[in-house]
Amino acid sequence: MKRAGLRRSAALWIAAALAALAAVAVPVAQAQTAAAQPFAVLQLNLCNSGFADCYSDGKSVDSAIAAIQQRRPDVVTLNEVCAPDITRMTHETGYRWAFTPVGDKATGSPYACKDGRGDYGVAILTNPDLGAAGEAVARQYAAQDGGNEQRVLLCVPYSKVAACTTHLSASDGQVAAEQCRELSGVATALGAESVIGGDLNLVAGGNPDVQGCVPDGWYRTDDGSVQHVLAMDVFRFEHAETIPIDGTDHPGLLVATTR
Repeated sequence: MKRAGLRRSAALWIAAALAALAAVAVPVAQAQTAAAQPFAVLQLNLCNSGFADCYSDGKSVDSAIAAIQQRRPDVVTLNEVCAPDITRMTHETGYRWAFTPVGDKATGSPYACKDGRGDYGVAILTNPDLGAAGEAVARQYAAQDGGNEQRVLLCVPYSKVAACTTHLSASDGQVAAEQCRELSGVATALGAESVIGGDLNLVAGGNPDVQGCVPDGWYRTDDGSVQHVLAMDVFRFEHAETIPIDGTDHPGLLVATTR
């Protein structure tokens, strides 16, 4: 009888110990799950220079502001915008901003939007939760096509995340591919977890293939056409969707990840 009692006591002790371990394991698993935070990138080409057929007198800016207010992405990458568009967008969304104009080969000055609407270029908007920006990297590409517009890259580092954007050559695919590889090199050298959003004027499976400028340890998703988001694989891909943006010939590309 004494041995049976000891066996029962031992069994009860083991059961209690296992229950205690389970009680510890569940919060640990929950903490690990909770540690993955959502992170979203919205890529937009607003066609707002005034020169292209898709120009709609600012209608695309209205639509972009509404999309940002509704979806609240962490990063918004913007192409074909004018400097005053960014001023308005930051005022109405509360996002932080960085902007750089493309170059005008004929004048050596920034390229201007039509009708005196300020400099024309690319921009990055960021949710205030990302904090203050470090020193931005903004420059013209070494490779340029024969057109007057000198394409540029823009990267902005934050404490743990960096974001880049660009709008690559539309007339020469080989030049676009060279520009894309230069951008990828800059993004990987930033020393932070990085994402890129832009109108690359390259497609998957094309010649040249946009996949050729995706660095090792990165992945890419697109809108089915020339807009792409590239991200280091620390950003675990969840899903991508296109969203309608009035007043431009490009949809918005919203990519949801966790990190």
